Amino acid sequence: MTHPLATTGIRLAIIGPGALGTLFAARLALAGAPLLLLDYRQERAHALQRDGIRLRDAAGEQHVHLTVTADPQALGEVDAALVLVKAYRTEEIAETLAAHLPAHAVALTLQNGLGNVETLQLHLGQDRVFGGTTAQGAFLESPGVVRDMGAGPITVGSPCGQADARLDDLCQALLLAGFAVSITCDLPAALWQKAILNAAINPVGALTRLRNGQLAAHLPSRKLMVAAAREAHAVARALGVAVEAQDWAARLQAICQATAPNINSMLQDVLRGRRTEIDAINGAIVRAAEHLQQPAPINHTLCCLVQAVEQGYAEAATLT
Repeated sequence: MTHPLATTGIRLAIIGPGALGTLFAARLALAGAPLLLLDYRQERAHALQRDGIRLRDAAGEQHVHLTVTADPQALGEVDAALVLVKAYRTEEIAETLAAHLPAHAVALTLQNGLGNVETLQLHLGQDRVFGGTTAQGAFLESPGVVRDMGAGPITVGSPCGQADARLDDLCQALLLAGFAVSITCDLPAALWQKAILNAAINPVGALTRLRNGQLAAHLPSRKLMVAAAREAHAVARALGVAVEAQDWAARLQAICQATAPNINSMLQDVLRGRRTEIDAINGAIVRAAEHLQQPAPINHTLCCLVQAVEQGYAEAATLT
């Protein structure tokens, strides 16, 4: 049987074997996409190449074999790179892509936070980078074993707001792999909308260690999330970003209840003692506010608290 993506011709590289990278790689491979998964750890890449990926969801488990490599020279054979690394690795990945992607190839970032598109553009050029957001849930149980935590929409767009056949090809690949994808002509608004929601939910979850549904169930966490969202929205509007005004309390309540079992990505990082993306989310909002000479005390406080938790990892290590 011929897979639907076997005839599209687009060759993909998934950058990053984290929860989302592993999930996207597995689903695209199952749909027949010619792709490779690029890791930065040689030993782990060898293990994933040997053992494959196990994709778990409500229907059971599927075992997926695909090409996994830590050799960036393999990027010379692809048409598009889907960037799914942590935001603090974007600069490093941008340099790798610039050195090894073919001149015609493009990059699409679905990372958390603000500034990823601009960093990739600095290295690849203005017309080779697309951006987007995803609400797709994923939890990496162990390297190569990922649990699909529920479908969420993907919104993508060009920074210039124009139609582009290369972006259409990427969307087609994602659609055929079962993802819900739409194209926006206002990418900054989409990125800020996601950043506002992340700035509210992620640090509050990381600090309280509550799942999304628990965040919605408790008044103190609800109040803190709403305050962070309203403040971040005010910064976006002051920058001229067309994020629509909305009832943030109702929006956050609905999102948290719809994703009630989820452990958000920042909380996953805290539980594993890893660096978080706080600087690219709340930190980016605070820096934008400072540029505007506009106060953002809630986001500043959340940022400082999560950074203090990160510092605690190192301090705890010296005590053992």
